[in-house]
Amino acid sequence: MKYGATASINPLNLLYLDNLRYRSSSLKLTRAWQFVLTICVAFLLPLVIPSVGLDDVYFFITVLVLFAWFMIKWDAVKAITLRSSRFEMLLGAAGIGAIYAYKYYVATDVGILDLVLIFLGSVVFNYGLRGLKKFWVPAAYGVVLLAGYQIENITPNFVALQNWLAGVLAGSVRTLGIGATANGELVTMNMPNGTPLVLDVASDCTGIQGILAFGMLSTMTLLDLKPRFSRLVPLFAIGFIGAFLINIVRLIVVFLTFEFLGIGAGNNMHVYFGYLIFIAWVMVFWVLAFRYLGPMRGALPPQAAGIPSKLP
Repeated sequence: MKYGATASINPLNLLYLDNLRYRSSSLKLTRAWQFVLTICVAFLLPLVIPSVGLDDVYFFITVLVLFAWFMIKWDAVKAITLRSSRFEMLLGAAGIGAIYAYKYYVATDVGILDLVLIFLGSVVFNYGLRGLKKFWVPAAYGVVLLAGYQIENITPNFVALQNWLAGVLAGSVRTLGIGATANGELVTMNMPNGTPLVLDVASDCTGIQGILAFGMLSTMTLLDLKPRFSRLVPLFAIGFIGAFLINIVRLIVVFLTFEFLGIGAGNNMHVYFGYLIFIAWVMVFWVLAFRYLGPMRGALPPQAAGIPSKLP
């Protein structure tokens, strides 16, 4: 009697096929990572387009804010199931192309509003027009930032606040063993080589503009949670006071940099450190605020991105 032949299955073959499937899935570019890659390419196009440049400060703060937002909301972004149609992909790419074509024609740098529009074009390219509602907060931050600049232009010069802040800074560095005197808004220190160093605590350094911008941005973030007014008031008080104190810490660090590392390092610290420390504070504030108010119920948690107004 003949028995039918049975095919033997080699476990090694199954393991090999599983490894192939794993590698294939791991190498596949997800929609979220495709979105990030689109933003990176779109933002860096000025490097290869003649006559089009990037505003260094605007580019720096935009990248930092988007990085912070993606860090906080990455799981929510990965969970988005929206997909763009071919027409929407063409529409998003055409929008980005139109911005750069205009910038090439007028030979100007890409500014904050341009970066926001490029970001929106990247959203449409990857998630379609319906995806815009998922990313309205990080896009709106640029508009708020521009509003903050306008507030900065019309904010009166608070001489008393300038002089008080100069006195606080002089007293702070004296506690660290550095000789310093305040005369009005001017703080005079001596560098290690004996050279006198005079620093002006200008009106922009008071932090009023940064606090106003922070207030607007944090309002958009926390109101998305729809909290009770009684819980919202103490949070805003902490946010505003914290932003003001962070500004003082920033200026102390800048003063110490001028004192020990020289004028060049002090100027660089003056320009960029404020953005870093304000963003760090905003992220800490969001974490504490979200925990205090409780988790949001919904497909996408509250989106948040912020930047203080232009620093001196």
